Amino acid sequence: MEHIGNHIPSNVIKNQILVSGGAFLKTHQFQNEPPTKRPFFILNKNPSEDDVLIVVHPQTNIKGRKKHRPAEVLVEIQKGECSALNEHSIIDCESCNIWRRSIIESQIEKGEVEPLEQLPLAKLECIRNAISASKTLAPIDKRLVLGEEEA
Repeated sequence: MEHIGNHIPSNVIKNQILVSGGAFLKTHQFQNEPPTKRPFFILNKNPSEDDVLIVVHPQTNIKGRKKHRPAEVLVEIQKGECSALNEHSIIDCESCNIWRRSIIESQIEKGEVEPLEQLPLAKLECIRNAISASKTLAPIDKRLVLGEEEA
């Protein structure tokens, strides 16, 4: 994963991460898994203004995701399509994380979040299309990703 920089002031990191398609690396623990450093992507159209952030994480268990989810809610990212990822990955848009922006900002200030290079715009658009097909994300949260006119 390509890291944007170390020892960068937190306000600069916030400006890099809190953008549509912003990417970061942080230690996170999912249910029944150990804490691990994982990449995340911010999907909001206006993350620097929204109080709630809709965030997804890529997974490498591509076959498993395809087995349990409809194709329209999955987005594959091939190795080399996104510099923030080292492996062929998949994003399951039925498994979004919903986090308060203030929590991410606090983690940035504590140095617990590392910026990564932004998600390419073409992939962000694919993910937005998959979000619109999601049956689990609430309409109010979809609007943060798709905009008022599209949700």
